[in-house]
Amino acid sequence: MSLPVLVVVWGSYYIANKLALSMFGVVFNGVFIRTFVLFSMLLVGTFTGKIKEILRVGYIFPRLVLIGLLGFALDITAFLGFKYSTASKGAVLLRTDVLFSTVISMFLGEVPGFVDILSMVLMLFGVVLVSGSTDLIKFSYGDIFFLLSAFFISLNAFVIRSVQEDKRNPGSDFVIAFYNNFFTLVFFCLFSINSLVRELTRNFTLLGANIETAGLVMGGIFQYLIYVVYYRNLRIFPVWLVRTVLLLMPAYVIFVMSFFGESVTAKQLIAVLVILFGGFLLTMSNYFTKGREKR
Repeated sequence: MSLPVLVVVWGSYYIANKLALSMFGVVFNGVFIRTFVLFSMLLVGTFTGKIKEILRVGYIFPRLVLIGLLGFALDITAFLGFKYSTASKGAVLLRTDVLFSTVISMFLGEVPGFVDILSMVLMLFGVVLVSGSTDLIKFSYGDIFFLLSAFFISLNAFVIRSVQEDKRNPGSDFVIAFYNNFFTLVFFCLFSINSLVRELTRNFTLLGANIETAGLVMGGIFQYLIYVVYYRNLRIFPVWLVRTVLLLMPAYVIFVMSFFGESVTAKQLIAVLVILFGGFLLTMSNYFTKGREKR
């Protein structure tokens, strides 16, 4: 059941952010969620004894800072996407991280095969369809922010993997998640340092018994659960299986958001299928390529 739970948790995080950002500012949303997660991790880490691990950062600390910087970049661009576009579009376009991972791998020296190239073309075609535009210049701001976030997600994954596999001091899941969240919070504060107090004060007055505040709180809960459930699944299941199952997440988000009045055109539904099929082909191609390399 853990893989379906991951789909629901991650999809619900997107939905919660969309609801929260319909009222609250992007910076406040980021600071609130990351502060919530920070205290949750400190509490859980203290009870489980993992808190001592956060001091073991020799050789990997600069990369942990970079992970936090990329975490901030992927967060703020995703939040801006949710601010100016729909959660349904976001769930689909953010899954193009599979496409960007392949592109980054090419720059790192990996040669894509025919299936990889076909998959990338399919996904790019799907991106144009889901945006509702036939002209790249006319992409909405929200769509562009979602694609930027997907790129930062992919880039961050490579840095995280390098920390996990560091031969001198491989970082544990708890250490990576803790510093990812901590430095993301730090960069959110630095980003708006001149107006942070005013931003926080203004948004605090909006807190109340409403669906937007509920979305804000649930966003914090689901962000913490993503760290827990995602890393757990990566240890139990092959990476290709986890990434494949996550391709089901847009369907969940589209279904739930339909109850909140978000509509999807027939053309965009076709685009969803095209993007997810392209992502599936890329994931499976990567799996079989890695399998051949091991043999």
